[in-house]
Amino acid sequence: MPISDSKKTLAVLLLTVLLLPFVINCFFAYPQTDDFVYSVAARSLGFLTCQYDWYVKWSGRFTSTVLLSINPLVHDSLAGYRLSFALLIAAQVGSLYLLTHALTKRTLAWQEKLAFSLALLFACLDQMDDLRSWLYWMAGVATYQVAATMMVLWLSLILLMDQDQKFDNLWNRGAVLALSLFLGGTNEIVLSLTFLFSLTLIAYRYASRKTLTPFHIATFFAVATGSCIGVFAPGNFARMKSDYDTHRTVWTIAWNAFKAALASMEVWMTYPVTLILVTAVFCTVISRPQLRAIYGRIRILYSMCMLLLLVVLGFFIPYWATGMYPQNRVLNIIYFFFMIGLTINVAVIFSKLGEPALAFLKNIPSKRCSMVGVVFLAVLFCLQRSNFVTVTKDLLSGDSLRYSREMQQKQSQLIHCATSHCTTSEVTTRPASLYFYFIDSDPQNWVNRAYAAYFGKESVSLAK
Repeated sequence: MPISDSKKTLAVLLLTVLLLPFVINCFFAYPQTDDFVYSVAARSLGFLTCQYDWYVKWSGRFTSTVLLSINPLVHDSLAGYRLSFALLIAAQVGSLYLLTHALTKRTLAWQEKLAFSLALLFACLDQMDDLRSWLYWMAGVATYQVAATMMVLWLSLILLMDQDQKFDNLWNRGAVLALSLFLGGTNEIVLSLTFLFSLTLIAYRYASRKTLTPFHIATFFAVATGSCIGVFAPGNFARMKSDYDTHRTVWTIAWNAFKAALASMEVWMTYPVTLILVTAVFCTVISRPQLRAIYGRIRILYSMCMLLLLVVLGFFIPYWATGMYPQNRVLNIIYFFFMIGLTINVAVIFSKLGEPALAFLKNIPSKRCSMVGVVFLAVLFCLQRSNFVTVTKDLLSGDSLRYSREMQQKQSQLIHCATSHCTTSEVTTRPASLYFYFIDSDPQNWVNRAYAAYFGKESVSLAK
């Protein structure tokens, strides 16, 4: 049964309201740890020297270091720092909308595409392993959230240009080529996935059409060039040699990554928000013959293998680079791409089962089962950890506001400190959605030194 436009608009408004706490919380965030490190380096060395220094001594993430070297903190703008987080949430919604538009090929109304985009983003934010490093910490946002948004935009443009001639213009081609190059300088997960997807797309196009255009070749060349610049950075090898044990076998790493991927997927697929999203995709696909025709051409085995490969690759890279289980911020981006891949897989599976599913549903008392399903999911939601609940609680209790005021008071105290060696007290308000580290009592701690350098002091420490 078709859904009325008013119900579609109501769904969009409801999902927007659910995302609002995440957006509002952006305006209470305060810089931490690496935020000061990158800002001090940009101010003291200058932009170009800073890029060379990071690339040679620390990291091949040339795109991320550029973004961190021009972040609002470099210009002492706390308001700009906070506003950029809110704008990036809007950009992520926009990129997901564009991807939904590309994947559904005009079979959905704009309200439905926007609702799916908002629902997917809410599901990711609500169950993300560490929301702080994804939304409220510039060093994490520039390296992971921006990278994910860029990659979704890159994939969307490639699909749209292949589907519709009106999208195949000079501006979009330039955007794809630029993104192809710069994605290799964001982080290792996105670098690897971009290379994998570009190789898959170019192989699929050649296999299906027996031809490749100069633009497709140029896109793959740009991806390969950006990947090489990122992978072979001298800073990568210097950092691995000084910080991590590199004596590891590939097979051990692959096995650990495979086990970790399966364990994580098992957990991620049972989240209440994931089940709700899967149900929405299921209902949409079985009720739209056009969608079933689109995804019915894809083999389930191929689709599921690609999803598994995506997740295993996401775990393999940090295991190979560090020998350790991925950090929370790395899990965030793996989970984000897993959720996109999962919704596509659900569409592929149910496109094959459309008619049997519809026949089965007709024999079920819809009202009674719907109520049971809603109650079941509500109970599950209450039992699960929820970032939405955490953020909302911090906002309503006033913890986010008190934390923001306290950190600004400490900043003012430090700026007006009469001596070059300053002390301050510990943070008393620590909202779970925002705070993760301040400084400690050792003035030689790297965080203390970065904090002191940013405010022009010789040393800063906690009062003993």
